[in-house]
Amino acid sequence: MITGIQYFNDNVLYMMKKHYCPFCNTRLKKVKVSCIVNSDSPEAKDFDFTDLCGNVKFVWKEFECEQCKKHFTVKEMKKFEKMR
Repeated sequence: MITGIQYFNDNVLYMMKKHYCPFCNTRLKKVKVSCIVNSDSPEAKDFDFTDLCGNVKFVWKEFECEQCKKHFTVKEMKKFEKMR
């Protein structure tokens, strides 16, 4: 049972810009990604459980290439774009 939902909306201005796949140069679309994490699990250290415990659903947006079906986080895209 899910005890709460946490949404991330980091880098809103960056998400509004056009971005292209670093592998095939296709324009990326924004997709919602979610993950259910238990506050007692080892992966909980990567998430903010402030005022939450138990199974929590975390939701954020990533980029997806429709052609090669790869997903990219904002952090990964910034890294790829710096390399160009």
